[in-house]
Amino acid sequence: MTCRVVAVALWFLPITTTRADEAAMLTQIERMSALIESLQRRIADLESHVATGGRDSTRLPQPDRVGDPSGASSLGAQAASAAKPATLEKRPIAAEPASAADPVFAAEPATVVSGYGELNYNRYLRDSSRSRADLRRFVIGLNHRFDERLSFVGEIEWEHAVTSASDAGESAIEQAYIDYAIAPSLSVKTGLYLMPFGFINQAHEPPAYYGVERNAVETRIIPSTWREGGVGLSGTTVQGWSWDAGVTTGFSIARFSDASAPLASTHQEMQLANAHDLATYGALNYRGVPGLQIGGAIFRGNAGQGNATYLADRTQPDLSGVHAPVTLWETHARWQSGRLDLQALYARGTIGDAGQIDATLAAWNTANSASRAYVPSAFYGWFVQGAWRAWSSGEASVSPFVRYERFDTQASMPAGFDRSGVNADRVATLGLSFRPHPQVVFKADYQRYLDNAGSSRVNLGMGYLF
Repeated sequence: MTCRVVAVALWFLPITTTRADEAAMLTQIERMSALIESLQRRIADLESHVATGGRDSTRLPQPDRVGDPSGASSLGAQAASAAKPATLEKRPIAAEPASAADPVFAAEPATVVSGYGELNYNRYLRDSSRSRADLRRFVIGLNHRFDERLSFVGEIEWEHAVTSASDAGESAIEQAYIDYAIAPSLSVKTGLYLMPFGFINQAHEPPAYYGVERNAVETRIIPSTWREGGVGLSGTTVQGWSWDAGVTTGFSIARFSDASAPLASTHQEMQLANAHDLATYGALNYRGVPGLQIGGAIFRGNAGQGNATYLADRTQPDLSGVHAPVTLWETHARWQSGRLDLQALYARGTIGDAGQIDATLAAWNTANSASRAYVPSAFYGWFVQGAWRAWSSGEASVSPFVRYERFDTQASMPAGFDRSGVNADRVATLGLSFRPHPQVVFKADYQRYLDNAGSSRVNLGMGYLF
């Protein structure tokens, strides 16, 4: 290749040039040849890197393809990934032997703005006075790449349109963390980030899942959208395995207030979070067969938090000596083939010291004429779901789906404390998603609650991401 370049260059040299001109031109040609050889070496390195499976999918919280099997994946995360350096560039160029003619490439900083949102309408069939329309979420993502290895990921979320002291709306930071690529298949992050549980927690943009509402199991049992502050490691292997592990903040049992979603009400969301007790988590997934995902995750940590709430406010229940160990685990499987998309998930949680906690709450309720909810010893839920891309034209598609789920947020209560039937149900959902574009979706579904029929409803929704 070098000889060809030199020959072509000499062919076009003007015959009137002086020897000095020719010498200067030859010098420039030699430099160009060295540059071309350097670029060829780098291209060969990159091709070899790809061939050996060096691609890394752990730099950002990039969930698996979800939703329509035609490719309607969590594109919000993909947009955020644009703020990250290409995986193949994680190896510093300066680490190679270099000649004076080798160019020096510097990673330019890049900032990307992304976002998603949804508007939902719920029409209750037994009591239409409960029906409502809601701008459920409006989220802006801000992601920045500092260099080849270091980047920032952030998300700001607004819920229910209006946020004020007298409104139901909420403003929250959903993610804010720094990610560092240690190697092509290993990264570390620290800050506030999403837990790697289930399908929806990390892939919760509306076009990324079926149904107007997020399924009950991944909201009541797994408290999506669930994030913690901490330090985590993520890695992949060429055999198709990916893993996550870390140490984070945990739950606070003193915050328990909702028996219908035990961990959602004890989730601290990194808001002046009590951190006497930290937690650990781990997740493992296998994607070595095209279209297949099998995996699971576990989280464990004490929720007693050193009785911090009572020590700060003596009017609250005194939970001295309570450790309240919380364990949450889940396992899931997914198969996508052609137009077909099948999913299944099972999740279960336990709360230790529930008997001691509830005895304290009962005494406190009596003394204060209150009715605080009682803590369950165990809770669980599962679902199976099937979807079919029935029609597609260009980027547009229509996908009907069906889902059956079962949950019980008071599956086990301490002796002397009763379960409530409203916190257990079986739900059948039938609906469809119309995507005029992979990043925009219009949804409709019918949900029949088999045990609490008053919650049966028709849902309409619109969502987008960019």
